[in-house]
Amino acid sequence: MSVDNVQIDPIVHELFNQFRQGRIGKRHIAILLDKPDAVLALEEVQDQLSETRQQSFAVESAQPFWQSVWDELLGSGKVTVPPVPKLTAKQVKSMERFGFLLMYLPGITEDEYPAGFVKPNWSACLDVSQIERKPLTGQWIAMETIKKPDLVDPIGYPDDRLMATLKRTTRFNTSYYDLIGGLIQKIAKVTGFPKKGTRLPSAEEWNLIGNLFNWLYEHRSMPHLPDLGSTCSVERCGNAYCSVSQLIVGNVESGRLACVGYDWHDGRYSGIAFRVLAVL
Repeated sequence: MSVDNVQIDPIVHELFNQFRQGRIGKRHIAILLDKPDAVLALEEVQDQLSETRQQSFAVESAQPFWQSVWDELLGSGKVTVPPVPKLTAKQVKSMERFGFLLMYLPGITEDEYPAGFVKPNWSACLDVSQIERKPLTGQWIAMETIKKPDLVDPIGYPDDRLMATLKRTTRFNTSYYDLIGGLIQKIAKVTGFPKKGTRLPSAEEWNLIGNLFNWLYEHRSMPHLPDLGSTCSVERCGNAYCSVSQLIVGNVESGRLACVGYDWHDGRYSGIAFRVLAVL
């Protein structure tokens, strides 16, 4: 594995994948490996992730980058990526500080998904007729890229600068009512993202983004992107289910990226958390 000319041997490469999936941390790697140089290489990669993210997604290069991505995934000319909306200095700084990725999601259906992308399994646990579907419409977004932890991880979401700024100790034990009742508005205020555009992702968006994270990791050397379907925790989405619940997604034991379940609006649980996106 090579990231920005930092060479990593195969053992560390595998441990790096485990780190990306939220299964181990740096301290575990240091204990497991009696390879000071290899551990140093891994730490160098981690130290470079923020810089790599900024270099890869400078605002002026985002449009051609995503045009090339969608041309490769869907075929040349199938998607026309529009210019990036004008961003404020605070929004750009927030993307860098809090780990948001500038992305273009086209208005495609699941039937138009790239080969190899995992679709949501809507009917595995749910009455499909009771799901509020939210079709993709084609828009620029900023999406959180923080790693999704396992249920047993005492650290929770690692290096969670956004929650620290809001003086919160965890993303877990947060109900849907907590989110729409003030927390999301606070996130919009601290990041400078549009108040009406800052929200939970839909299950459709979350699924496509999770597939894109994995593809970008493999094909664009972006090792900071998490595997959202690799852990037992789940995250809330904006889709309603029946009249008193919302969709949750991402449990590794229930289908990984295909997993779609539900939870009550007022439920607070140690295994259910969230991430937000902002429509720009």
